[in-house]
Amino acid sequence: MKDEPTYKTDGTEKPRVLIYCQHVLGMGHLIRSMAIARALKHCTVVFVNGGESLSGVEVPPWVTVVNLPPISSDSEFQGLNIHSDNSTLEQVQLARKKVLFGLFDHFHPDVVVIELFPFGRKRFAFELLPLLAHIRLAAPSTQVVCSLRDILVTKPDQTRHEDWVVSLMNRYFDVLLIHSDPTFQTLDETFSRCQDLHCEIQYTGFVTQGSDVVTSCQTPGGDSIPSGVPLVLASVGGGRVGYELLDNSIRASALLIQKLTHRMLVFTGPYMPEQQYVELHDLAAQHSHIHVCRFTSSFELLMHQAALSISMAGYNTCMNLLNTGTRALVWPFTGHKNDEQTIRAQKLEQRGLLTLLRPADLAPEQLAEKILASLRGSHARAPHSINTNGGRETALSIERLAQQPDNRTTRSAWGSVSMPQPGQWHTALRRFLEEKETEGRELHLFLRDDDVDEDEESLKHLLDLALARDVPMNLEIVPGRLTPACTATLKNVLRADRALLSLDQHGWKHSNHEMEGRKCEFGLSRSFTQQLNDIAQGKAILESTFEELFFPAFTPPWNRCTTDTYQALEELGFQVLSKDRGKDGITGYRFSEISTTLDLYTWKHGAHMKAPHEIVQVLMSQMDMLPIVGLLLHHKVMEREAFLFLDQLLAELTRSAAVRLHTFRTLLPLTRESQMVPQ
Repeated sequence: MKDEPTYKTDGTEKPRVLIYCQHVLGMGHLIRSMAIARALKHCTVVFVNGGESLSGVEVPPWVTVVNLPPISSDSEFQGLNIHSDNSTLEQVQLARKKVLFGLFDHFHPDVVVIELFPFGRKRFAFELLPLLAHIRLAAPSTQVVCSLRDILVTKPDQTRHEDWVVSLMNRYFDVLLIHSDPTFQTLDETFSRCQDLHCEIQYTGFVTQGSDVVTSCQTPGGDSIPSGVPLVLASVGGGRVGYELLDNSIRASALLIQKLTHRMLVFTGPYMPEQQYVELHDLAAQHSHIHVCRFTSSFELLMHQAALSISMAGYNTCMNLLNTGTRALVWPFTGHKNDEQTIRAQKLEQRGLLTLLRPADLAPEQLAEKILASLRGSHARAPHSINTNGGRETALSIERLAQQPDNRTTRSAWGSVSMPQPGQWHTALRRFLEEKETEGRELHLFLRDDDVDEDEESLKHLLDLALARDVPMNLEIVPGRLTPACTATLKNVLRADRALLSLDQHGWKHSNHEMEGRKCEFGLSRSFTQQLNDIAQGKAILESTFEELFFPAFTPPWNRCTTDTYQALEELGFQVLSKDRGKDGITGYRFSEISTTLDLYTWKHGAHMKAPHEIVQVLMSQMDMLPIVGLLLHHKVMEREAFLFLDQLLAELTRSAAVRLHTFRTLLPLTRESQMVPQ
């Protein structure tokens, strides 16, 4: 990794913790995650920030911040925004993945804390799924933690969403830390599949910033707060939403000053659009008792001094209110049918800890009356018994995880796949690839895996390799035997990268119809009509199941078929036929033949993997002679030794600038330019 950060340390060996936080709209996720980092005083912490910069947020001495190229979203969460005029979203995503992998491999964390994902942040599966797969394969001793707030947002496809969450949590995570007090809010109130989660689940209490992180109670303009004059704080978190609340608060304060002397401090948040900020600033400038600024690191201490807070009902603002006991008027954010803040605010109002503003209350005249009633009411701080010690409890849990013996290797039948060690075939292959780079050659390869039908551990392990190594694979699916669990697993992987897998058709039911001779599903015993109907049924299932994710490529079971099969494929609009390559290529059809050239296994007396040096020797010969080389995999019979070899082989291939790895979709243009002729 270039420009590796120097991690802050006092020279003693401490647990290493990597925290990943992606804030896309407000600052809540960032503030809470940094509060956790601040509580990890006995650890060396790397804080990975995926959103905009941490300007104004205090970073403790034991925390090193690594900023990824930032990505944010709009108030309706309809798209991702980058903050570079010279890069595309895809380029930014690739750069982020590279930084994340390099950082993990260089830092070697004992614990990785991922905020919200997979309960949220699905759009960031492009970098998190590969990272999680990499951890599982290369660093199984690293403990993986999901850091989760109190209330989740209901999704339009909630059932499918919860399937996704359970699948990923059970495969990649060791612990779920819920930053809530279960007497106030439990996970099962907004997530119905808690009983299906296999990882350890802990409630930490609410995470608060704590007033010990600030040192001043002056206003942002440097003025002291006059005693006896009520201070009203108006804020909207990060500032991408909430303009209407601040605008009406300023107008209400302007009306109220005629009845009650007070001061108002308005915090727009660092991410409020400049035009909106200027409008609020100019509006407040007309009134000497109102001051507008973007952000302060002393917010909670100022809230201690305030007589009233006007805000939305985000997690951190509500924790500020609980810590300080300040009276509050709150206007929950409800964009994109988000009810998280409404649920939190209603529960706090039921406990007498704040007042929930209704739509009619937002008009300046009505809001002024609400402010006046609050300021003239009781000044007693509202008591509560809600656990707000979540920062400390979270730190203790993470420190315990970092020190406990490794228990991850038992979660996979395949164990750890280690990094390649130098050896004879490694050396020969690396030298060969370096020579081809020097010659300016492009070496085109593809991987094909047959018999995909069930949600098997061996298939999941192969998919982890594809994710971690960023290697495209062609998966041949048996439509008549495809299970819903297998479908879900494949779709989960494609959330990371839709181009990573080619989902193709592998016969119909993988059934043998020949009474004599070699096994065949589409052999001489089947008529053209029978073959056409079977292939059509299978194609319809895969198109219905995977929609645009299905690619019309066909592999016959046992790599055997007849000319009737070719004609059926022609009529059904397939673009690719893939089997084992024979001496004579298949031509004269609208589809292209893209067949494998090297099987990792020999099958004469059962399935046995060939010797690694033999595979590599043939592979180098084929890459030297053939325009396209295809490797045939068999996840159903692959064991740990085979997966280890495959991982090592892929490490060497992906390291070379000469190698191009393909799906059938990206290979099609090449087949029109060349023919695959074996030696």
